[in-house]
Amino acid sequence: MFLQYQPILDLRSNRVCGFEALARLNSEQLGLVPPLEFIPIAEETKLIVPVGRNVFLQAFRFLKKLKEKGFDTINVFINVSAIQVLAENFTDDLLEMITGMQILPDNIGIEITESVFSVDYQGINRVLGTLRDSGLHVAIDDFGTGYSSLARERELNVDCLKIDKFFVDKLLTLSPEDAITAGIISMAHRLGHCVVAEGVEHEEQKEYLLRNGCDKIQGFLVARPLDENAAIELIGKQADPGLERSERSSR
Repeated sequence: MFLQYQPILDLRSNRVCGFEALARLNSEQLGLVPPLEFIPIAEETKLIVPVGRNVFLQAFRFLKKLKEKGFDTINVFINVSAIQVLAENFTDDLLEMITGMQILPDNIGIEITESVFSVDYQGINRVLGTLRDSGLHVAIDDFGTGYSSLARERELNVDCLKIDKFFVDKLLTLSPEDAITAGIISMAHRLGHCVVAEGVEHEEQKEYLLRNGCDKIQGFLVARPLDENAAIELIGKQADPGLERSERSSR
C-alpha cells in the first residue's frame, strides 16, 4: 500500500495550502486495486484499523519531510472510518504517533463522511472533539450526500465542510441562480466552518466558487493525485516563483 497526495488550493492566494492523502493498493496478483474495492473489504474484516495506522504513518513521514524542507504551513488531510474512530485507544495512539514523529497537530486534518455519524453519533463526535482540542482539524467529507447532519450541524466538532463533487458538477448544467452550492457555502460560513469544494475540473466551476466565497478547492483543475516526490516538488516550485516562471518560459 502507498499514498498519493491530492493538492488543495487556497482560492484567496491561489496557492496550494495542503493535500488530501489517498490510499492506493498495488497487488502482485491483481495489480492496482481501486480504493472503492479494497477499503470496504478492509472495513468488513476490521483490517481497516492496522491499514489506517499505516496510512497515518506514511502521511506523517511526508509531513515531516515537508517540515524539514521548511514547508511547515502545509496541511495533510487523512480519511478515517467509523471503525477506526471508535477503536479502543484510537486517540491516544494517534497523538502518540504525532509526538513520536515530531510534527505539529495543527498541520494534520481528519476527514470523515457524514454517514459515519449514523453509527454512533455521540461517541464519534466526542472523539472528534478530543482531536480538535488537541489541535487537529476535522472535516466532513462528501458533504450533502450522506447521513443528513444539517439539523445538528452546530453540535458537530468539525472545522470544515468538503462539498461533494455532485454539487460541483451541477455548476456546469444549472444556472447560478438554481445552483444550491452558494447556499451551502454561506451556511457553512455562518457556522464558522471553512469550505472546500471537491472534484473541481473546469475553470468556470472555480470562478463560481471564488465569486461565492468558497475557501479552497481540489480536483483535476488544480492537479491530479501526486506521488510524494512530485508533491514536494510542487510545493518547492511554489516557494520559488522564479523557478516556476523559468520552467513555464522554457516550454
